[in-house]
Amino acid sequence: MSPLSTFLSKYYLSIGAGLLAYIIPIKADLIFVGSLVMFDWITGMMKGIKTSEFKSSIAIRKFWVSAGYLLGIFVAHSVELYLGSATPIVKPMVAIIAVAEIQSLRENIQILTGLDILKSVSGLFKKK
Repeated sequence: MSPLSTFLSKYYLSIGAGLLAYIIPIKADLIFVGSLVMFDWITGMMKGIKTSEFKSSIAIRKFWVSAGYLLGIFVAHSVELYLGSATPIVKPMVAIIAVAEIQSLRENIQILTGLDILKSVSGLFKKK
């Protein structure tokens, strides 16, 4: 057996518990961002098929951007843990990612359906 496999077989429970302890506090953030990314990816593929501009390279690039989002959240969580919970970093980062993804979803849905989803929402806040 290699030293790595010996190490993993000996400490796999501790490694798993450590990963769970690290991920559980940001689980909801990861699910939220992951959901937005998946909806954007699906609607982007539908838009590409509708406009005949679908390229697998664009879909692959979106995958790497999404992986970068999740890695960024992990790094932000690590910095937040290092600085203490009094310094929020993960939530603002998730908000920035959400705004970018919602704007991309808006563009995709607008091309697919012809409706601007934010225009009807902003109409609720206008004075009559």
